Amino acid sequence: MRLGDSKFQNLFALLVSATNKDRDCDEWRVAGVEWRRQRSVQWAPISFQIEIHQLTHTARPKWTILSVHEIWWKRDRRKAIRNAYWTHLENGSRNDVLKWFRERQEELDE
Repeated sequence: MRLGDSKFQNLFALLVSATNKDRDCDEWRVAGVEWRRQRSVQWAPISFQIEIHQLTHTARPKWTILSVHEIWWKRDRRKAIRNAYWTHLENGSRNDVLKWFRERQEELDE
């Protein structure tokens, strides 16, 4: 797994749904990480949604990542015309971030 690859993004999505049950919460904590989410949506003949997640590990080792999910639709919203993810390491070590995510994967597998 690499930061931002499809395996990472799939685990990221699993963690969002496992740790934010009501899906309406925009701030929550998971295993020492402050998780913040922002969403922008525009419904029109060409629609889009951008969901931004900022995760900050507050204990040592400190790190922060930004993960963005962008979706675009035409009038028929059953099929996306663009569905993209990207992740950016704002500070800290990529290895520390991946270690944290692997630990969460182990917890989900139990």
